Amino acid sequence: MSSALLNRQPPSPVVARSSTRIEALDWTKGALIVCMVIYHAINYSAFRPLAFRFLAFLPPSFIFITGFLVGQVYAAKYDLGTWKPYARLAIRGIKLLLLFTFLNFARCVLLEHSLVGGVDNFSARLNSIYLSGNGRAGIFEVLLPIAYFLLLAPALLWFRSRIRGSTILCATAVFCLCQALEMNGQPLKNVDLLSVGVIGMAFGLVRIQTIDSLATKWFLVLFFYLLYRLCSYFYGETYPVQTFAAAVSVLLLYCCALHMDTANWLGRQMMVLGQYSLLGYLVQIALLQGTVKVFGGNPQHVIGVVAVISLTTIMTFFVVKAVHEFRQRNRAVQMIYKSVFA
Repeated sequence: MSSALLNRQPPSPVVARSSTRIEALDWTKGALIVCMVIYHAINYSAFRPLAFRFLAFLPPSFIFITGFLVGQVYAAKYDLGTWKPYARLAIRGIKLLLLFTFLNFARCVLLEHSLVGGVDNFSARLNSIYLSGNGRAGIFEVLLPIAYFLLLAPALLWFRSRIRGSTILCATAVFCLCQALEMNGQPLKNVDLLSVGVIGMAFGLVRIQTIDSLATKWFLVLFFYLLYRLCSYFYGETYPVQTFAAAVSVLLLYCCALHMDTANWLGRQMMVLGQYSLLGYLVQIALLQGTVKVFGGNPQHVIGVVAVISLTTIMTFFVVKAVHEFRQRNRAVQMIYKSVFA
């Protein structure tokens, strides 16, 4: 390890962020929610294989942007010499872990139609849900690696405030670990997704001006996206391809945000959805399942899929908008929301 990596660094100074950049990130998160509606709607249709073929980048993209925001906001905006940023991240991680556990436990109880049977079912799934993440044994799977990353992030930030380049070293190490596991036929989905969060944090430490400069170059961004599609076509959705896809897809959406008028009506709604990305993610799945039942089962034609996507997206916007308005007008709603999601 070079001496430069061992040099102790003072806590990162507080850097003001312009509203434009925050709006672009909110728009990007909102766009990811809309893409997730499309992804799940196709999963609930006769065209299910297409979702995994063309939208497999979505789950890692959510973890990537979480890590990116930690790098951009916590590493630059907060004083890492105090305990507050570390405690805030840890508390958010614990809340998310508890929410994920509650949802999966409730599902097991509903499946077994009894509390005792639900406990047994949940216990039998513990290893596959919380450790490997393989086999889709749980629901809302993307929440767990995000929770794991938020619990790991305080340690990453602490090391980053003292050892230059430590985040990049951790990202490189975890990438190599996941690649080795996949090459040996023993991939762990939770570890793969957790690693994408660490990699996203490493990218988040890059100056936002540099990222903006890259994102404004349409042809370069489209080249990276085309490169991802070519890699996916020739090599499949392997771990390195999905990791690359997460970074490129977030970059592409961020590029769109910088080139769009986010002040118009649609742009504002997209940003509100991005501000409530966790709520939107949970709500859209519930609404989608209800919509499919109303339509009489999984759509078998393109028109049906488009109808499900449109209706679910509109209802998700209405629910998120309603929560946004109630939070501003009702203190109890504000407290409940913050206790669960903030």
